[in-house]
Amino acid sequence: MKKIVFFLFCLGYVVALLQCYRIENSDDEIFPPEAWDYSKVAFIARVSLSNNSAPWFLFTVDNTGNNVRQIAGITTTCSKPVCSRSGEKLLFSTLTDDYKYKLYVTDTDGSELILIDSADVYCGNADWSPDDKYIVYVKCSDPYWNNSDLILYNISDKTHTVLQNDGKASSPKFSPNGKQIAYCKSNEVYKMDINGNNNQLVISNASCPNWSPQGDKIVYLSSGADMSSQIFVADADGSGQKQLTSSVSPGWWDSGFPRDGNEDPQWTPDGKKIVYVSWENTKPEIFIMNVDGSNKIRLTTAEFRDENPQVTPEGHSILYSSRRSDMINGGICIMALDGSNQKALVKEGIYPVACK
Repeated sequence: MKKIVFFLFCLGYVVALLQCYRIENSDDEIFPPEAWDYSKVAFIARVSLSNNSAPWFLFTVDNTGNNVRQIAGITTTCSKPVCSRSGEKLLFSTLTDDYKYKLYVTDTDGSELILIDSADVYCGNADWSPDDKYIVYVKCSDPYWNNSDLILYNISDKTHTVLQNDGKASSPKFSPNGKQIAYCKSNEVYKMDINGNNNQLVISNASCPNWSPQGDKIVYLSSGADMSSQIFVADADGSGQKQLTSSVSPGWWDSGFPRDGNEDPQWTPDGKKIVYVSWENTKPEIFIMNVDGSNKIRLTTAEFRDENPQVTPEGHSILYSSRRSDMINGGICIMALDGSNQKALVKEGIYPVACK
């Protein structure tokens, strides 16, 4: 599953679609980042480790590494589950035997499984609103990917509303106050109100937007030297754009373009640091840096690869996937924010997510 580059080329055009409905979200309502104690880690893993084409399933493990448990009982796509802001529910996608994508939500103990939507080509790439009242996700039924819709799902009344429907959309993210959604389209980052109004271009030549916990900045990916994926940051209105990383892998994998660079930026809860994956030593490893790009520190020394970092909700630790000689198919590890106390929680699995 080598990722040549994480920089997404989102093709298509963008037009805002005005919606004739009302969403309860007072201007005075604020949902600041909340530190909570996680008791479990969700991840995906193959049941048959000897078969690289075996299906993926959703699992949880206690934060101590005990009590590994398969939940939900259906296969998943090879993608990261998405935990609700309360830590109590998980979103995941599955691909059925008749090649239909379905988006589900389940409790972290697997006790309740709810189908959100399905599509012939794709359904997923989802995010939760900060109050856990809405889900935004990508849906596509066009076999040529000429259209992919952004859908807003109201959890209480189970309604679906199309926010954007005339081009390729990806990577939707709710702002921390729940009032806006940033997303990628046509290799550009846009943002809009959560009812689809006030759609506006924010950053050109950009993808994979991720709001800071305070909502004042957006970290994103854009191209650097040799078309490599690099990490940038900007103010939430698109001003003050700054490139934070520039290193590239010394390895040439084909003709040399594009080259692996830096990817998967994740904010610490205080908004002061960014954890990310770098290929500057040929293999993917996990680094941390200040929000201005200074003081870059390598946290892992990969035997094969260390990636998929997630900072735990209280901000003290980093969950990540690791592939080593004793975890040849990948495993789930944890370390302190400074890279100390590295240990394996599970010796099979990828895409760890903290949950309750």
